[in-house]
Amino acid sequence: MGTIDKTIAIIGIGNMGGAILNGLIKAEEVNNAQLRASRANAEKAAADSEKYGVPVSTDNIATAQNADVVILAVKPYLIQSVIDEIKPVLKADTIVISVATGYSLANAAEQLGAQAKFARVMPNIPAQVGEGISGVVFNDQLTDEDKALILQIFNTIGSAEPLSETQLDAFTGIAGSSPAIIFMIIEAMADAGVAKGLTRPQALAFAKQAVKGAAQLAIESDLHPGALKDAVSTPGGTTIEEVRTAEAMNLRSTIIETMIAGIDKSASL
Repeated sequence: MGTIDKTIAIIGIGNMGGAILNGLIKAEEVNNAQLRASRANAEKAAADSEKYGVPVSTDNIATAQNADVVILAVKPYLIQSVIDEIKPVLKADTIVISVATGYSLANAAEQLGAQAKFARVMPNIPAQVGEGISGVVFNDQLTDEDKALILQIFNTIGSAEPLSETQLDAFTGIAGSSPAIIFMIIEAMADAGVAKGLTRPQALAFAKQAVKGAAQLAIESDLHPGALKDAVSTPGGTTIEEVRTAEAMNLRSTIIETMIAGIDKSASL
């Protein structure tokens, strides 16, 4: 048990930090004795320590000290102060990974030093159920072995794809933030069902499964999504009527512009 022979520290056990820790534990990629974490709230830290079976404290310095990999899963506005706090105890070859939006390779080189090993990672919220997608940007100091290790860590919460830093904003828009839009679509589908007589639990269950099934079919099929849409659009039927209405309401353009707004916002941070 445990194919990663490294000590991994996670600073910030909120939604994403907790998902990463849980993924590593469930995948049995690393022994629990090599994991440790921190969070600001002492009561929640104690509860998380019991929940995950690893040390969780409020001491970022002790958590990061002598770690081989430090994952920073704190809010973007905290990232610089946390790095300043732990920098004195980092080893020369510690791999530092940030999942905070807007903290660039240049920021890391300036704050940690040009020789620091650093990666930017943008996971998304389905990581909580092991179905996330993470965009990964490496700096030039990381070796091939380091890069493989980082991908291995983030593959435990779904899949991880190397990107250039210039691609990360686009990734953030279409993968990082888009689950919120999918949740809105599910909610709207359910609202329509309720408006036409379904109970709320029925409507939500049907909408969730329809979205899940459609996504799985798109993943497993060799067909373009447009071809899949055409395949279920029977002439004169209900599906083509929904497609016609969606086109009349500019659904496709609305989604494109929504994604671009997220991409542009990411680039501005």
